[in-house]
Amino acid sequence: MVNKISRLIPLVCALLVLNACGGGGHSSPATDHAPGGNAADPNDVVEPTPPTPVPPVQRCTTPTPPEVQEYMVTSNVANAFDDRVGTVLPTTTVFVSVLLPSRCPEDRFPVVVESHGYSGAREMMLEPDMTADPNAPHFPALDEITRSLPFDGYVVISFDERGHSDNIPANGGGYARFIDPNAETQDAIAVLDWAWDNAALLSILTEDEQTDIAKDIRVGTIGGSYGGGFQMPWAALDPRIDTIVPNGTWHNLLYSLLPGDGVKRGFDALLCLLADTGGVVNTPIGEQLCDLVGIFGANMVPNLPTNVPRTRAELITAMEGQGFTEDEVVKLFSQAMHFFEEQQKAGEPVLEGGTEAFTLRPVPALFLQGNRDVLFNLTEAYWNWSYFSQASNGTVPVRYLTTEGAHMNPLANQVEEPPNCGGLIGVDVIKSWFDFHLKGEQSATYQSIPEVCISVTDTVGVNTATPVGLSLNDFPVGSQAGVGAVPARLESFEVAVPSLGTAPVFLPVVTIDGDNRVLAGIPSVESLTVAENGGLAETIADPLQSPVAYVGTAIRRAGTVILIDDQVTSFDEGAHDNNRHINNDRVLLPGVGEQLQDGDEVGLLFYQNQIQYQPPVSVSSAAGITGLISFLGGPDLGLSLDALSPVFDAIAIPNPYRVTGTGVELPIIVVGQFPGSALIQ
Repeated sequence: MVNKISRLIPLVCALLVLNACGGGGHSSPATDHAPGGNAADPNDVVEPTPPTPVPPVQRCTTPTPPEVQEYMVTSNVANAFDDRVGTVLPTTTVFVSVLLPSRCPEDRFPVVVESHGYSGAREMMLEPDMTADPNAPHFPALDEITRSLPFDGYVVISFDERGHSDNIPANGGGYARFIDPNAETQDAIAVLDWAWDNAALLSILTEDEQTDIAKDIRVGTIGGSYGGGFQMPWAALDPRIDTIVPNGTWHNLLYSLLPGDGVKRGFDALLCLLADTGGVVNTPIGEQLCDLVGIFGANMVPNLPTNVPRTRAELITAMEGQGFTEDEVVKLFSQAMHFFEEQQKAGEPVLEGGTEAFTLRPVPALFLQGNRDVLFNLTEAYWNWSYFSQASNGTVPVRYLTTEGAHMNPLANQVEEPPNCGGLIGVDVIKSWFDFHLKGEQSATYQSIPEVCISVTDTVGVNTATPVGLSLNDFPVGSQAGVGAVPARLESFEVAVPSLGTAPVFLPVVTIDGDNRVLAGIPSVESLTVAENGGLAETIADPLQSPVAYVGTAIRRAGTVILIDDQVTSFDEGAHDNNRHINNDRVLLPGVGEQLQDGDEVGLLFYQNQIQYQPPVSVSSAAGITGLISFLGGPDLGLSLDALSPVFDAIAIPNPYRVTGTGVELPIIVVGQFPGSALIQ
């Protein structure tokens, strides 16, 4: 039985907006798409063809009402991959909920498979209102969609990932491995095998006789954060998956948690808080990492003035001091789509012991990601979208919508918005996507989904501002060229951030001249180098820590500087000419979207310290965490404010630095003139 705390965590996550706690193959031609390059000519668009519609059946007079059934499925993969855990079991027990629609004996329904966020649990109830609220925050809206799909004629299968809820070693389950294709993905495959074996019992639509794919089921996937991460490796390895809808998820966890080799200590620690209060059973590596960066961990690392590692080098050194190698850490956190892409480029398999070179197959995919998501930013979804678009090569649709929701940091006063892109209502878009790709039903909503929609809702007052989206044929990266483009490039720069001031340093790149200008896409930098600042301040700070730059994209408007979409990324001391752990040909900053005004100066913002990268363990933040969880009826965390004071004091250690760089580029366009651009309100 699942304890009360693990059942509470989905509610905690939804209200804290920390839902990190939370195919295709058979479809045919769609829009030709070349991510990062020239958009397809709209006149050449080929409308996607839906699959064969679900055949009607003769309805019985007294159908079985909607219900939830619980099952246990055996995955023939060991529950652990680390002999440090002690006893390793040869199989893993996966706990499954099946949400069934109203049905007659002859009915057969397509399947949607859902899984939860980090520290969450499978869905175990139907949506009381039978529909999803279009105004619900991003991640809670996904839960409502999942619970309401049975009322729209879908069988929903929801399962616990390894180390979560019931799927823990004490119950024959496993240890969380952050969606390892050799572990969690094999569990998902086992669940679908089981569903096929029990298709008649569960009224599931099979189609192996039509597709020649073994044990084939018409099936899509949904989920956010961790529940978004499970979908892509599974779809890549299992030809039965007809479509995926990943929300707020990652491309490479090393980039997510250590962008520019700076530790994202704010959200990293909140994830560990969720693990501790949600009962996640991590591998020994995961447990040790939380001891180093987590709120409850033994994170008093010797010889580090801030006690919590600030850089990748410090983190790896601390892990090695506990008997863990760098290779072990990197492997655990790099099994997602970046790994798949790198293996494909090298002509290598993705599964351990595999012999066949991996190639991503075309999969219809709808990506949703939050502009203000401070764990997985828009650039992560861009990398995933690009990879799936390249695999599709126009044969199946791959779409990308951004929203004002997903992973919010309550300690930074972030509040999550619905999964909408301006006037595109997320819950309706997702439902229409499944209806088309799983039922063969065309709708006006489905036809309205653009190649790309970027939310450009105002950052200032975002939670009360009018939602606005920008429809595009492609996702802009760097300064744009051609009709409707606003050139925005700074050839070289040098910025000095002093230790004696708290205000960030603004670096202007371009001044806006005219109306209807929008910053939308991914800012880029050809190269940048972070070094010591020098002078008296540096002499004082140098013995304490190496410099780390914290950089965001910003607007200076009438003398006021606005950090766009709350996005800040880090760069440790040294030279950077690509994104560490991604190996691209330049540095991509977090993607953003913002409407501009005549006279705005647009550029970069450099912080000495920033809340997303500071330990959320201080007199003020600890009180906030305690109060929030207490308000939600959660456990007494036992935080002692007096004990936390030394860590709070350490946060104030100066971080002066100097940054030099080349080739800053911003994606700015004129709406209506730039090809394919239009506002969606």
